[in-house]
Amino acid sequence: MTIRRPAILTASLLVIGLLAGCVQFHSETTIDKNGGGTAVITMSMSKAVSDAVKQMQSMDPQGSPGGEMPSFEDIDRAELEKRVKEFGVKVTKFEKGEVDGRETMSIAYEFKDMKGLSAAMGAVMSGGDSDQNGLGIFDAGDGNLVLRSASYDLPDWSADEEADAETESPSANPEDMGKQMELMGTLMGALSELDVTMKITVPGDIVSTSAPQHEGRTSIWTINSSNMMTAGQDMEPEIVFSGKGLNIKPQTE
Repeated sequence: MTIRRPAILTASLLVIGLLAGCVQFHSETTIDKNGGGTAVITMSMSKAVSDAVKQMQSMDPQGSPGGEMPSFEDIDRAELEKRVKEFGVKVTKFEKGEVDGRETMSIAYEFKDMKGLSAAMGAVMSGGDSDQNGLGIFDAGDGNLVLRSASYDLPDWSADEEADAETESPSANPEDMGKQMELMGTLMGALSELDVTMKITVPGDIVSTSAPQHEGRTSIWTINSSNMMTAGQDMEPEIVFSGKGLNIKPQTE
């Protein structure tokens, strides 16, 4: 089960750098007055891109750009549930299939706290060191709270996968290199498919947000082919919101 980690929710936006615009990625997180909540992740990939990714992975599982791309068929519900259970997270929906010629996957979670949310997102986008970035809720002063990046010592789920996949990379040859260039052309040609949206709804009125758009208590970040060169600069979530009437204990550093 592997999707290389763009570090967690904040990194779900950096997924852009890994997926090269080939995957549509939408996430919606709603935080309740106790600091728990729900999260839904939906991803889709065209059949042509999926086939190109698989071919690149088969040619060089370790070193090719295709090795950094997601393979939906490798994501298993039972393994995912096992990973997140110890963090008080419940998988409420897990669906994979083909819709309008695109491979699609949708996962929904219920989480009890921000560490649980961070673990849930990291369990899908694993890959890298175990000190993973996530989201936390901290004291912002004046009765306000701030949702921003936080670090958690989460399991390095990618370690076992990389050990299992340990194989000797094949030697490069002109024929394979030519084929890889052709496949990369397919991936780059799919750049217009780029569609990344992240929505985070907080339980109190918003005082300020780093999102370029917000509706009520929902902050919205988007990346598409028209703004991909500039949007990444503003994708780090930071939302200051009123803590009035909430039962959320702020985290400490």
